[in-house]
Amino acid sequence: MEQIILGSMIIVLGIYVFKFYPFEKGNVMKLVIAAIFIILTAICKRLAIMIPLFGAESLKIGFEYIPLMIAGFFLSPSYAFLVGLCSDLIGLILVPTGFPFLGFTLGTILVSVIPSLVKEHLQKVSQKVVQYIVMGLILILGIGASCYIYTMDQVTISQTVHLMTLQEKITLISICLVLTAIFIILIMVLKRQIHDQEAKEFSTWILCVVLVEVIVTLCLTPLWLDMMYKIPFVISLCIRVIKECAVLPIEIFIGYTLIKLMKRVFIRLERK
Repeated sequence: MEQIILGSMIIVLGIYVFKFYPFEKGNVMKLVIAAIFIILTAICKRLAIMIPLFGAESLKIGFEYIPLMIAGFFLSPSYAFLVGLCSDLIGLILVPTGFPFLGFTLGTILVSVIPSLVKEHLQKVSQKVVQYIVMGLILILGIGASCYIYTMDQVTISQTVHLMTLQEKITLISICLVLTAIFIILIMVLKRQIHDQEAKEFSTWILCVVLVEVIVTLCLTPLWLDMMYKIPFVISLCIRVIKECAVLPIEIFIGYTLIKLMKRVFIRLERK
């Protein structure tokens, strides 16, 4: 029953993106770009490391989200949907994990589709509004993560229970708040040093990364693991909140650096 519901959600999402953002006829370049991102995602997926929780491999450390999000950032939602779906199917072939669970397929598709939809809907929004949205979301995320860490009494990894000390809580909370402050200050500094269009692009990318991590990593993935392996949602979420302190800055800065590099490459290809 769960698989049927999830499959229906994937189909509905596909109908939506292909109806309102159809493929561009004769645009071979975008299909080539989509294929490149699918290959890059497959390579990153192969290099990912799985860490067992409660005896099941359920915490992934890798960078496969970066090419998926960049694909959504450059391509329209229909192409992004195709990239996410094909990346998941190829990943299942390269790294078999038993019977495929469509929840993870939906998650992979959303990683690529969310940035594409965000960029489409923010095209007519001013740079200031995008900046305020990003700063507000980052502030809420940082304070929320800090409050959540403060309420944690223990962390369970596999069969090992680690009791959280006050000093460890203060350290993790400090990291969250410092990262939050750095992001907000960086956005404000960039606004003064670069033109509005590039500042808007960087703010949009941050918003894409934060939304993907909140929706897919912190909300959906723990839900799928609870449904599949009966790993408690709260405990799975706890591990991922700590993981995000390190992953978010990496995805934001490495991802945006790659975006700037790829824009230069695409401009040269179009000139040729």
